[in-house]
Amino acid sequence: MKKINASLAFSTFLVLLLSATVASAQITGQWLLIINHGGERLGILTVEEHQGRLEGYIDGGPIDLSLQGSAIDMTVDYRDGGGRLLSRHFTGTVNGDSMRGTLEAAHDGSTGTWTASSWNGPSTSAPPAPVDFTGIWSRISAGTEKVHLDYTAAADARIADYHYLDDPALRCISPGLVRLSGWPYPLEIVQNDKQVTILYESFHEVRRLFTDGRDFPDDLPATAMGYSIGHWEGSTLVVETRQLRPNFVDLAGQPMSGEARVTEHISLSEDGNVLRSLLTLYDPEFYKRPVTRFRQWRRTPETAILEYDCDPYPFFRGLELEGTLQDYWQRMRQAARNR
Repeated sequence: MKKINASLAFSTFLVLLLSATVASAQITGQWLLIINHGGERLGILTVEEHQGRLEGYIDGGPIDLSLQGSAIDMTVDYRDGGGRLLSRHFTGTVNGDSMRGTLEAAHDGSTGTWTASSWNGPSTSAPPAPVDFTGIWSRISAGTEKVHLDYTAAADARIADYHYLDDPALRCISPGLVRLSGWPYPLEIVQNDKQVTILYESFHEVRRLFTDGRDFPDDLPATAMGYSIGHWEGSTLVVETRQLRPNFVDLAGQPMSGEARVTEHISLSEDGNVLRSLLTLYDPEFYKRPVTRFRQWRRTPETAILEYDCDPYPFFRGLELEGTLQDYWQRMRQAARNR
C-alpha cells in the first residue's frame, strides 16, 4: 500500500509538473493587450522563460507576473493624467492563444476588464495601399502609460540624478516625439503624395513624414521631433525617425540618448474614424529592450487647433525669487556637457 501511495504521489507530481510546463509554453511570446479601464488602452505583453522562471514585460517594462495552471496574475505600474505613479492588479485565465480577466486599481478600487491575444507584431508584407489621414484628431488613449522600464546601468544613473526642473516642458521647450505623441491636445494631419505633415497644438510642433523615397540627411542638426522617413506597407504608414535630440521618455526622468531612433506603424480603423499608432523606441544605451507606446486618436472635424499659450517667465522668475536660478543654470551647463 505504501508503494502504491508513493507511486500515486509521484504520478500526481509529474502531472502537475507537466501541466505547469505546458502552461508556461502556452504563455511565452508576445500578446496584444487590450485594457478597458476608464477607456480602451492598448499595450504589448511579452512573456519569457529564463531558467524555469517566467518573466513578464509590458511595453518594454518589467511587471510582476505569476501563473498557476491556467490562472494568471499580474501587477503593472502606470501613471495617470495628473502624473501620479499608480498600479493595476490583473487576474485572469489563459486559454490557448487568448487571455481574459478583470483588473483593479490599487489607489481607488476602480475595476475594469482586459483581454490579450497572441501577436506576431505588425504585418510587413502587404504591397503599398496608401490611405488618407487628413483631418483633425483628438486623443483617445496614450496606451498603458507604463512607467518603469528595463533600464541599463547608464539609465539608472541618469534617473537617480534627475530633478523635476530638468523637464524641458516647464520652460516651454518641446518634450520631444515620444512624450508629445501622447499628450492630450489635438493634432491636424495634411497629406499629399510626397509627405504627411502633422501639426500639433502642443508647443506648435510640426512633423514632416517624407514618403518620397529620400534617405536620411547627414548635415542637419538633431531636433526634439527628429527627421522622419515613411513608406506604406499595405494601408499602414511605417515611419522611422532619427536625429532626435536627447530628451526624456516620461516625466519621471527616463532618458533618451542622441542615438535613439523611433519607428511608428500608423493605421486607420475600418470606418476611418480612429487613428492608431504603435510607437517603438530603440535606445540600447539606456534600455535593454525596445520601449513601446500605443497611441489612439478619434477624428474630430469640429475641433479647432488653438494657440498653445506657454510663457517660460514664471518658471525662471520663480527660481530667481527662490535664489536658485544660478544653481539651475549650473545644472543645465553640466547636463549639456554630459550629452
